[in-house]
Amino acid sequence: MLSLLATERGAILVKRNVATVGSYQIIMRRFIRTTLLSASFSAATLLLAQPQSLDAETFKIDGPRGARIETEVHLPPDFDAAQPYSVLVSPGDYYWQDRPSQPGWIVVVSEGLWGDQRVANSKPVLDWLRSRYRIRHDGFHLAGWSANSAGVFEVAMTYPKDVLSVTGIAGMPGRDSEDDLGKLAGIHVQFIVGEKDRYWRQGSERWHELMQKQGISTTLEIVPKGEHVMPEIANEPLFERLNRLVEAIPSTAD
Repeated sequence: MLSLLATERGAILVKRNVATVGSYQIIMRRFIRTTLLSASFSAATLLLAQPQSLDAETFKIDGPRGARIETEVHLPPDFDAAQPYSVLVSPGDYYWQDRPSQPGWIVVVSEGLWGDQRVANSKPVLDWLRSRYRIRHDGFHLAGWSANSAGVFEVAMTYPKDVLSVTGIAGMPGRDSEDDLGKLAGIHVQFIVGEKDRYWRQGSERWHELMQKQGISTTLEIVPKGEHVMPEIANEPLFERLNRLVEAIPSTAD
């Protein structure tokens, strides 16, 4: 089981008595906004926290088998329902929790992309977003980091027609995903990893190379002196990178 140790400045996840990662599931609904995680985590550390910002609008989306999927939506400043927006969807918000409202972006944090039922639960979330907002370029941008990134890649491989890009921040596909890489054709994959984060850097380099060999659009950025957790790329620096992805998408009717 996982114990959550909370302080005024954040939370630390400690794994206890677990035989395998697949033997447990976390859905943390709220914890105090924080400036935590300035220190480097080891490769085994799980960065899975899902804080909810107080200014978010939260919805319960109907999912399969009676599931009610908690989904947090941040609209951009001066939101105009008649205009199309790029939409970022993720299971957590560490890398933008301080400033989730970003010009040109609808930012979504959803339980649908996390847990054993992520493949089944993510599709209703994406369909619900389509029904409610105008989606720029008719597709979503997914992001994940550390251990939650494998699930994000799995969702992209399952619903490639819904996805424009996947950003792995110290993140990569699951070990059994190599045979499914072809499903990412047409999706841009962006790897961002710290120079000092040896395990995840080597993994990102490997997956980047495998994707290149299969003709998948992919970039790899190694952040100088970066650790496993990289507060230096949080908020605006991350959205600068995401905006470059959007600018590279061929113009189509929104």
